[in-house]
Amino acid sequence: MSVQQAAGVLIQGIEEGSIAQEVGIEAGDRLLAINERLIEDALDYRYVSSLYDRELVLRVGKASGELWDIEIEREEDEDLGLDLEGIQTRICKNNCIFCFVHQLPRGKQVRRTLRVKDEDFRLSFLFGHYLTLTNLSEADFQRIFEQRLSPLYVSVHATEPGLRQYLLQNRKPDDLLGNMRRLIEGGIKLHAQIVLMPGINDGANLEHSLSDLVPLYPNVMSVSIVPLGLTDHRKGLPPLKPVDAEYARQAIEHVSRLQQQHIESIGAPFCFLGDEFYILAGHVIPPRSHYGDFPLVENGVGMIRNFMDEFASAIKKRRKRPQQAVRGTVITGRIFHPILKGSIDQMNARLHLDLKCLPADNLYFGKGITVAGLLTGSDIFAAVQNRLHGDFLVIPSESMTGGNGLFLDDWVREDLETRLQVPVFGGGYHVSDFFQQILSEKPHPGSFGQTPSSSASTRIS
Repeated sequence: MSVQQAAGVLIQGIEEGSIAQEVGIEAGDRLLAINERLIEDALDYRYVSSLYDRELVLRVGKASGELWDIEIEREEDEDLGLDLEGIQTRICKNNCIFCFVHQLPRGKQVRRTLRVKDEDFRLSFLFGHYLTLTNLSEADFQRIFEQRLSPLYVSVHATEPGLRQYLLQNRKPDDLLGNMRRLIEGGIKLHAQIVLMPGINDGANLEHSLSDLVPLYPNVMSVSIVPLGLTDHRKGLPPLKPVDAEYARQAIEHVSRLQQQHIESIGAPFCFLGDEFYILAGHVIPPRSHYGDFPLVENGVGMIRNFMDEFASAIKKRRKRPQQAVRGTVITGRIFHPILKGSIDQMNARLHLDLKCLPADNLYFGKGITVAGLLTGSDIFAAVQNRLHGDFLVIPSESMTGGNGLFLDDWVREDLETRLQVPVFGGGYHVSDFFQQILSEKPHPGSFGQTPSSSASTRIS
């Protein structure tokens, strides 16, 4: 019996000595169903297999075209040993006026995944990706409810239908608030995000959006307000104003008043500004108490506070100076440089190190992009080639992916090492990683160059 190769989920590999290997499942086969429940993807497999304790019937489409029904009896919670393909990302059909994908440089090497506009509730649940809710089918809603895919992360930007339609560049308004209420009624918690654009969805429009969302608290657990990012490659796109220092100061003042109103009405600030606002404005970074129960996730909200608290704890514990001289360069994005430089200065003074902290401008996307995670290999090289200090270079781990340290411009970490003639390694995803690398006798270049397993960590950027 032939099997349509698009059905089910591809089995990429089999764990040695596993149940799957024992029953003859091989890489290249496709998992179609478990106990007659169709399997759509790896997340679906994880959920469906958890429904049954011991006895499973796997329907497998063999690479040869045969269809096998395999009866399996396993120990409780015993893994089958299947390595399944990653989720095939659903593509966003919106054309948001601030979309980063539309601002990528033309004619340059850019990592393929950066060109993917995802709009996928599965990635929202797994990794905290934001989605607009504009492509959910009835089957999607039912799957979200059944599998309790909570929380989900929702791109709001504006709740007024006409304004939101303009921001998303859709032919007709979508029922954002109706979709959010339906998810909430189904037991799903939500985090919301607003990308703030000067003169467009701020001011009274921002207040309107928050007034629509506050009644949904605590099921809408928080609203992150982050600045838009503008590259130098916005050809043929609507003109947008960048967020500058004065605007950041005004935003802090405005949102602070709104937070106080929310505290008085619901007992929580509810909305939180991205760290970039505070740094641009030269404002003191709020204390941890400012964020209350807000989860400090990797959307640029509270990460600086996380770093500062982790660093204060780590430096306090470090009293022993290294036996050998430690001389090197640490580089980061322009926005985080003042914070990291202050921390490096403390390390130098307390532990008698000789580290130099440099900022890197983003020449690849444009100087308006200041975060470390979007630095490319060529950006880093341009920043340090005539300013390299010491015997090694520490770079932001989040600027790389994979074991070889692949950058967004297709450079790899070894390209930097070859050109600079010094070891290059990632600073890690926690302050403890950073200290370990800096103070170890022989830094390990590959140790902290890969994507972290956790989606909520403090990155040394």
